[in-house]
Amino acid sequence: MDSSIATFRPRSFKLVSPVTIPAFAGVRLRPPSAPACADVESLAQAKVMASPSLRALPSGARVAVAVGSRGIDRLPLLVRGCITALRAMGLDPFIVPAMGSHGGADAEGQRMLLHHLGVTAESVGAPVVSSMETVDLGCVAPGVDCHISRDAFEADAIMTVVRVKAHTNFTSDIESGLCKMLTVGLGKDLGAKNAHIYGRKGLVEYIPRLAGHMIAHAPVAFGLAVVENAESRICLVEGVEAGDMLEADRELLVRAKKLKAVLPFEQLDMLVVEEIGKDISGTGMDSKVVGRVGFGEPYGHPFINTIAVLRVTAASGGNGIGIGIADVTTTETINGLDLEAMWINALTSCCMDRVKLPPAFASEREAIQAGLKICWQPRTEFVRAAVIRSTRDLGHILLTRPLLEELRATHPGMLDGIWKEESPLIFDSTGHLDISWPEA
Repeated sequence: MDSSIATFRPRSFKLVSPVTIPAFAGVRLRPPSAPACADVESLAQAKVMASPSLRALPSGARVAVAVGSRGIDRLPLLVRGCITALRAMGLDPFIVPAMGSHGGADAEGQRMLLHHLGVTAESVGAPVVSSMETVDLGCVAPGVDCHISRDAFEADAIMTVVRVKAHTNFTSDIESGLCKMLTVGLGKDLGAKNAHIYGRKGLVEYIPRLAGHMIAHAPVAFGLAVVENAESRICLVEGVEAGDMLEADRELLVRAKKLKAVLPFEQLDMLVVEEIGKDISGTGMDSKVVGRVGFGEPYGHPFINTIAVLRVTAASGGNGIGIGIADVTTTETINGLDLEAMWINALTSCCMDRVKLPPAFASEREAIQAGLKICWQPRTEFVRAAVIRSTRDLGHILLTRPLLEELRATHPGMLDGIWKEESPLIFDSTGHLDISWPEA
């Protein structure tokens, strides 16, 4: 057995078995308004074809298309649109994984992460060239070297495919987007380490400086930047020339934050998160959604007494970073973790609290019961609890009666209907939670 996989024996506890699980109602939330783009493949094609930098390349020029580890909406279609356009321009594109230390900081692991996201040579029409080798472009501050993938650096041009969004660990005018993809993603494990090793200072100050240095010293030409709406659907596709990347990051971040879905409560006794994963958030679950930002920051908004995490997505490949944000989970989830991949990710990001293992229970039912026992509200009828599919899926949630009544009283405009009348949670014979979530 792979020693990087955890092995724990399922345990049941008499302390949690008497705990009553409250009934929940299925609520549909009205998200910030922004219609989804219908044909993202054609939009990507058009943006790439319109790029002055790419159009100026000679026929046959090799173009590295940097693709990260995030589960961007319709990512394979976006990438295929870019590849189709580049080939139509007479260029020779190839895919480079741009994901820092993800995939266990291993070339094959990064190729497999792209495969899990649906990005393969067959699906997008270009080969995937994966290596962890980098070129050192020099330092931007003492001890802060700028690294870039050798495969990308040796191409005639580099373009990126990114989503611009709020970062889970810090707040600034540039967070997750074009600059981070260049410095952390294309920088591979060394680039990720240099951006994170100084903590918040490295993320806020050095990522923009490293990106500017990379643009000046490497053949960075173009970026395809998307913004997703509150339902995690692409609602904006922009083409960005290299010289405009920093300003575009700032402008698109403002738009992205206005569209971000949130839990509309100041305080919850308990939150059940059905799934976490790297395809959902860099921290497995969006720490700003659950009010646990990390990097030494105190708990934020909303304040949640207890968080139960039930599963890790298959696309995350066993990397359950973010499990440390939870207070309880299951032995099945713990036993499916690739600890080596998680620890490499945490060591690179210099944030170890995300990979600490919470107490694990024999079933999802028992994990929820344990979370209720420690949520500081012993009376079932008063428990303020919610169940979400993931922090990326907040359009349909389950609420106990106290939270539903509060939503009706304080945020009536956010309530878009009831999709499931109040009823007990359903578990299968093994104690797995069984929810038929509506389509987004």
